[in-house]
Amino acid sequence: MMPMKRVVAYLLVGGVACIQPASAERLKMGIVPLESAANMIRKFTPLSAYLSAELGAEIELVVGKDYQETMDAIGANQVQIAFLTPTTYPKAQRQNPAAGIQAVARFLVSGKGTYNSCIVVSKDSPISSLAELAGKSFAFGSKDSTSSCLMPKSMLVEAGVSLDKIKENHLKGMDNIVLAVGMGNFDAGGVMSSVAEEGAANGDVKILATSRPIPEFPVSVNASVDSVVRAKLLAALMKLNEANPAHKTVLESINPKYTGVEPAGDGDYDVIRDMIGNIYGDAFYAR
Repeated sequence: MMPMKRVVAYLLVGGVACIQPASAERLKMGIVPLESAANMIRKFTPLSAYLSAELGAEIELVVGKDYQETMDAIGANQVQIAFLTPTTYPKAQRQNPAAGIQAVARFLVSGKGTYNSCIVVSKDSPISSLAELAGKSFAFGSKDSTSSCLMPKSMLVEAGVSLDKIKENHLKGMDNIVLAVGMGNFDAGGVMSSVAEEGAANGDVKILATSRPIPEFPVSVNASVDSVVRAKLLAALMKLNEANPAHKTVLESINPKYTGVEPAGDGDYDVIRDMIGNIYGDAFYAR
């Protein structure tokens, strides 16, 4: 296997750029900051090393300081590949129509290409239903996050809780949401299921409700990645399987529940587009 190449975290600068063909020697992969940059680099370093070896090109990890920067980066060709959330994928497409952003693959969670969002409360909270959250304080993540903002809001609305009755707060990083809710700084919070389960296992929070399935985070490329490199990228990702010990390390470094990879199509994220329309409307797509 090729030795692991240098992995660097950058702060990104948005902008509009002409999409030029990607270098055959180096590709940059943007990562949305679900957690701190240090945590995201740690989690994705095994994948970058694996892809560097499989593609014969250096894969540099690029963690944005926020979700918008990662969207801007793939739109401006500052990165050519991106691990986007289900929400930032259609938003990046809408904001950067000339960039040709397309989903290539998505990871499998316990064999399925979907995951869940959870609403959590402190372990000692008396709250036992979503309906009781009316008038309570709620810690959401980034407004561009699916599992810590869009889906929790959808869950509240479906439970009959008007969003204008929630004391809305936004924190950076789902790990910080769990910490703040566990300390009693907020009555509840929304995070992805893997983060919620880890927090519950640590005794910080308990899970109040779990969402319906959400399409997994798409590994996406822009138009600079030609069909040959795109095919090699998909083939490399598709080879990842938990039955292989080395591959298992790559997968579980990102998410302990990741078991493999499957192809992703643009239509897989129509359910997210519909949810965006219902909760936010077209105003959501503005920078």
